[in-house]
Amino acid sequence: MTTASAPRQSAIRELPERVAAQIAAGEVIERPAAVVKELLENAVDAGAGRITVEISGAGRERIAVHDDGCGIAETEVALAFHRHATSKLSAVDDLTRLESYGFRGEALPAIAAAAGRLRLTTRARQAERATTIEFEAGAARAPRAAARALGTSVELDDLFAGQPARRAFLAGARAERSAILRAATDAVLAHPEVSLRLVVDGRTPLAHEAVAGLDAESSLRAAAASVFHSEAAERSARLAGASAALGLALDGLAGSPDDARRRRDAIRLFVNGRPVHDRRLSYAVQEAYRDWLPSGSFPLVVARLEVPAEAVDVNIHPAKTEVKPRDADAAFSLLGRTIREALSRDRYAQPRRVGAHLEYAEDATQAPRFAPSDGQSSTAAPAAGASLRPMPRMAAPAEAPGRRAVAERARQSTLGPRLNSDSALVQLPPLRMVGQLHRTFIIAEGPSGLVLVDQHGAHERVIYERLLEAVEGGLERQALLEPLLLPLDATESANWLAACERLGELGFDADLFGERTLRLRAVPASLDRSGAGMSAGGAERLIRGVLDDLGPQPDEPERFDRAAASAACHSSVRRGAVLDAQAMTALLRDLERCANPHSCPHGRPTLVEISADDVLKEFRRK
Repeated sequence: MTTASAPRQSAIRELPERVAAQIAAGEVIERPAAVVKELLENAVDAGAGRITVEISGAGRERIAVHDDGCGIAETEVALAFHRHATSKLSAVDDLTRLESYGFRGEALPAIAAAAGRLRLTTRARQAERATTIEFEAGAARAPRAAARALGTSVELDDLFAGQPARRAFLAGARAERSAILRAATDAVLAHPEVSLRLVVDGRTPLAHEAVAGLDAESSLRAAAASVFHSEAAERSARLAGASAALGLALDGLAGSPDDARRRRDAIRLFVNGRPVHDRRLSYAVQEAYRDWLPSGSFPLVVARLEVPAEAVDVNIHPAKTEVKPRDADAAFSLLGRTIREALSRDRYAQPRRVGAHLEYAEDATQAPRFAPSDGQSSTAAPAAGASLRPMPRMAAPAEAPGRRAVAERARQSTLGPRLNSDSALVQLPPLRMVGQLHRTFIIAEGPSGLVLVDQHGAHERVIYERLLEAVEGGLERQALLEPLLLPLDATESANWLAACERLGELGFDADLFGERTLRLRAVPASLDRSGAGMSAGGAERLIRGVLDDLGPQPDEPERFDRAAASAACHSSVRRGAVLDAQAMTALLRDLERCANPHSCPHGRPTLVEISADDVLKEFRRK
C-alpha cells in the first residue's frame, strides 16, 4: 500500500515582468481580430479621419494599422507601452463617466508582448519629426527619430510567435479573416464619419469613404452600404427613438425583411459607440421582427444606443464586448418599440406572403397563384393521443445506375440520417392526396392510415436529389436572360471565395466582378421549377441564401452536400404557400420516386403517419 505524498509547498513570489505581460496579453489579445479592434479603437480615440488596416496571413503573419489622428508626443512614446499607462483616466471616479474606447492602458503592452516584432511610428501635431519604437519578442529598443506625417502607424509581425500553444489553437484562416472583417465593419458602423480601408492579402473587402457634410442618417446609410450593400441600405427603415426621462437615445437602421439572413451576424448593436454582444438586446430585435420574419430568419439591423456615461458599466469584460446598462429593461423596451414602429410606418405593415407553385410573391398584395380546390382543403386535426410514426419503407424495384449513385451519396452524406450501406433503396407506398393543413402540410392517405407530409421538407428532398442526379449524369445550367450583377457585402464576398468551387460543381456559373460584385450568369437547371427561366429576384434570393448558409468555414469534405442542401432549401416551396390539388399530387409523386424520401437533406422527417387503427380507437370503433 502506498501513501500519497504531501503536496509540495512552493514559495509565493512575484512573476517576472515578461511572464506577467504574457499572461495579461492572453486576457486582452486572444486572436488577431482583438489586435485589430484595439488598434482601431486607439485610432478613433486619437480623432483619426482616415484609417487603413493591412492584414497578411489571417493576421498571424502581419497586422498594420495606419491613422491620421493626433499622434503621441515624443516623450510619451515609451510610456505608452507601460502597463496601465493611459491618457483616458486620472481618478477612480473617471470609470463611471467614460467617453473613450480605451481606458485601461493594456492594449499596446499586451500587443507588444504577444507579437514577435512590433514597430510603432507616430508624430504629434506640434512635433517637428516623428518617433519610432521597436519591440523584439517583447523587449523594447530605445525610441529614435523617424519620418512620418501626422498620425500613428502600428505594425506587427508573427503574432503569438512566443506562445506556440496560443497560436496552435487559433481558428482557421477563413474564420480569423472573418473575425477581423467583423471588427472593421463594426468600426465603420459606429463611426461613419471616419474613412476606413481594409486590405487583406492584397484584396480590399472593405473600403468606406466618409463624405463630409452628410446628416447623421445619410452618413449611416453610406456606412451600411459599404458594410452590407447599397440596395440593403436603401431599403432600410430609419430608427429614431428616445426616452427623455432616462436619457436614452436610439438611432440606426432596420433592414427590410427581404434582406433577412439565416445567421445573426447582420444584427449590429452599439452602446455609446461600442459594439456589444448582448443576448437580451438581440432578442429584442428578433421579437420586434416576429410578425415580419419566420423563425430561423434574422434581420439586418444597425442599432446605436446612447446611454448617459454614468448609467452604463463598460468595465465588466476583458475585451469590452459586454456592457451593463443601469436600466436594461428600458433599453430593451426602447429598442423593440422603435424597430416595430419603423417597420410599421415604412412599408412593411403587411408581412410578405409566399405565393404558391414554389415562387415568392412579388409584393404583399399579390394573391397566391393557386388556391385549394373545392372539397380538398377541409380536414380535422389528429385526435389527441394519436400516435405519430414514420411511414413504413418498401423495397424499390431495380434502379438505373444514376439513381443508385444518388442513393449512395445519400448514404455517405454527413448532413442527415445515414442509410445502412447494405440496405436496398427505399420507396414510399402510393399516397392519395386529400388536402392541405395550415398551408404547411399535405394531408394524404396511405395504405395504413393518414399521412402528413411537410411540404417544404419534401420539396427540399426532391430538389436535392435532382441536383445530385444532375451532377452524376452531366450538369445542365439554366442561363439567366442576362448576367445578374449582385453587390455583395464584405461577409458575402468572403463566403463566395470560400464556396465558389463547390457551387460551380453544382451548376452555378458566377465570378467576382471587382472586389464585391458577383456576376451570376446561370443557375442549376434543376432549380428552375417553372421551366420558363428563373427570375432575377429569385436568382438573387437563391445565391444570397446559399452564401449565408455556407458561411466562411473551411472547405471540409461535406461542403458539397451542404451547398446542395442549401440550394435545395432556398429553391423549395415555403411554409405558408397555398398549393392546389395538382401541385400537391405532383409533389407526392416526386417524393415517391426519391431514393431517401423519409427525411429532408438536413435530417428532419418529411412525413409522419397516423394509423387507421389509432383513429378507430379514438372513435371507439375498435
